[in-house]
Amino acid sequence: MTAHHRLVILASFVICILLPALPADAESLPGFRGTMIRRTGTTAINFTQAARDSYRRLSSLASRSSTSHLNSSDNNTQRIPLRMDDSGGAYDMEFSMGTPPQKLTALADTGSDLIWAKCGGACTTSCEPQGSPSYLPNASSTFAKLPCSDRLCSLLRSDSVAWCAAAGAECDYRYSYGLGDDDHHYTQGFLARETFTLGADAVPSVRFGCTTASEGGYGSGSGLVGLGRGPLSLVSQLNASTFMYCLTSDASKASPLLFGSLASLTGAQVQSTGLLASTTFYAVNLRSISIGSATTPGVGEPEGVVFDSGTTLTYLAEPAYSEAKAAFLSQTSLDQVEDTDGFEACFQKPANGRLSNAAVPTMVLHFDGADMALPVANYVVEVEDGVVCWIVQRSPSLSIIGNIMQSITVVGF
Repeated sequence: MTAHHRLVILASFVICILLPALPADAESLPGFRGTMIRRTGTTAINFTQAARDSYRRLSSLASRSSTSHLNSSDNNTQRIPLRMDDSGGAYDMEFSMGTPPQKLTALADTGSDLIWAKCGGACTTSCEPQGSPSYLPNASSTFAKLPCSDRLCSLLRSDSVAWCAAAGAECDYRYSYGLGDDDHHYTQGFLARETFTLGADAVPSVRFGCTTASEGGYGSGSGLVGLGRGPLSLVSQLNASTFMYCLTSDASKASPLLFGSLASLTGAQVQSTGLLASTTFYAVNLRSISIGSATTPGVGEPEGVVFDSGTTLTYLAEPAYSEAKAAFLSQTSLDQVEDTDGFEACFQKPANGRLSNAAVPTMVLHFDGADMALPVANYVVEVEDGVVCWIVQRSPSLSIIGNIMQSITVVGF
C-alpha cells in the first residue's frame, strides 16, 4: 500500500442514514453494500467490560505494530488476538454464504485480514462462540475446498500456519490469536471458497477459512470478517479500491458498510488525510488536538493514530494523553469523582442529565488536511449510573481512535 492511499472523513449528524450519490459511470464499476450491527443491540455498553476488551486489543495491536511492516512477506502481521465480549461495544457484519444463502453475522474487523466462519455440524460443540449458527458447506452448491496451489494457501503456508493434506487437494490451517504462550485463542480448519452475499449482490469465489475447531472470546457471531489492508481481507478480495462505514449511535439500527463505487463521496464537508505507509494499520498523522481553548500535541509518524472498528475506547500515547487530559480537566465545570476502569477524567453527571459544551470543552482532532470536530457524545459517556467520563485512556504504546469516537461520522479508506 503506497502513501497516496487516504482516509476520508465526513462529519455529519445525519449522514449515517444517507447513501452517497453514485458517479455517472457507477453501473460499470464494482460496488457492494453491507451492514454492521453493534452486539449490545438495544442494551447499554458495559464500560467495565469494554475497557478490558479494548486494552487487550490495544496490547495485541501494539505487539504486532512493533515487529511488522506493510510490505512484509511475514503474514504473522495479519494476526491479532481477539477477546470480544457481547457487552463491550464491538460491531458485527451481516452477510450470507452459500447457494442458497445462509445468513450469518461475524466480527467486522479493520485490524485483521483473514475471513473465517464456523463450518459444519461438528462446530456445534468444538467451536467458539457457542450458540451462534454455523455455515453448512454440504447445504451449498457453490462450496469448494481450496487446493494447496491456491494463493491464499501459499500466503498462510509462508507463515507456517497452513499445511497441505490429501495429496495437495486440501489446505489445512491453524491460525493463532494468542499473545506469547497463550494457545487458547485460535481458529483451525481448512481453506475454501464460496459465494458471499452482501446486500443484494452475490460475490463468487471468496476465499475463507472453514473452521472446524476454535477457542477464544469472539463474541456472539459466527466468525470474523477481516477488513484490513492485506491481501487476505474482504476488501482486497472484492478488488475494492475504497470502502467506508458509518457507525450509528443508536445500537438498535444497522450501520452501513459500502465497498467500491458505492463508497464514493464528494462535497464541501468531505475531508481526507493520507494513510501512513509505515504501518499495516489504517493509521494517519494526528498533528494536534484542540480541547476547548487549548491546543495539545498529537501523535505523528511512524505509528500515528489508528482508526480501528474493533476497539471501543480511544487511546493516546504520551505525551499526547497527559496534555490533552490536563486541558480537558481544567476546562470541565462538572464535579470530578474517582477514576474507574482506566478512565482518569470522570465527573458527576449533570443534574439535568444533559451533556453539552457548556459543561465540557469542545474536542477537535487535527490531521494533515482534515479536522474532525467531535460531538460531545463521542468523547464523554456515562460509564456507570450518574458518572460520566472522558472516553480517552492512556496508552503505553499505540494510539487508537475507537468506534465510539468514530460514530455518526462517515469514515472511508
